[in-house]
Amino acid sequence: GSLCGLALILRHMWKQVAWINDTHVPESLNFLGNSDIINPELDVADFNPDIIISLDAGDIGRLWESYVKWKHIFDEKPFIMIDHHISNPLFGDINILDIGAGSVCEMLVDISERLGLTSHITPEAATCLYTGLQTDSNMYFNTNTTPKTLRAGAKLIELGANFRLPIIECFKKKNYIQMKLWERALKNMKQDFNSQLTYTHISENDLQEVWISLKDTSEYMKGFINEVLINIEWTKIAFLLYPLSSEEQKASLRSQETYDVNAICQKFWGWGHLQASGFQKIDSQENTIQELLQEIKKVLN
Repeated sequence: GSLCGLALILRHMWKQVAWINDTHVPESLNFLGNSDIINPELDVADFNPDIIISLDAGDIGRLWESYVKWKHIFDEKPFIMIDHHISNPLFGDINILDIGAGSVCEMLVDISERLGLTSHITPEAATCLYTGLQTDSNMYFNTNTTPKTLRAGAKLIELGANFRLPIIECFKKKNYIQMKLWERALKNMKQDFNSQLTYTHISENDLQEVWISLKDTSEYMKGFINEVLINIEWTKIAFLLYPLSSEEQKASLRSQETYDVNAICQKFWGWGHLQASGFQKIDSQENTIQELLQEIKKVLN
């Protein structure tokens, strides 16, 4: 949302823009169009930008191979970092960090208004920004949703955003294979610490039995922890674990108010928000679960 939204704003200002990411736009976000904006194969040296802008990356490591490959260009050019993660170490030359913002898209609406650029937010750009605002605030449910978040949403609707589209595509729409994988996650679900912790995992065998590849797991499990795990009665903290490869695991954590899962994830070199965070770890699922249980026990006891 923030990548495409800002790119469209800058293009409307007749700026030459190239947007790079390690991967192409996920299929689930193709409804936004403009998937050509993201170019993993971009030759950054050949493009020779005047300015580089990073959006929604909690630390420089989250820029992944795009940064590693073109580090010499990043080091040479003015580098602007725009983010809202509490764990951000301020890695840009110019850092615009608002940990009180519900999303970077909310920040971009504010920045556009301050700079007098709202006339360049087309309905297409507004829909992209509204998508990021909705998904990062979990449909205005997360605790970092503020009156400012709602005003940003209202402004984007005023500017022509199709506000129903991201709700349908990102929250309501499900497919049969996704439901079969969620069934596996429910089957593996457990509770601990007097039902204050609810957690589950997806194994490689689970993926094979429903014919889902490792690279597609994140897309199919999207929404499960927000819609199911953290909403189970008495749950204070929830986590979901699934494989990224035969060796690497990904953990996603959520919590109710006052419980800091970002602090837990930072012990595993993760990042995120106070109540929504995660990490990746090269280890077995069994070991990762046991280590997580030990850290969560310290928080809940």
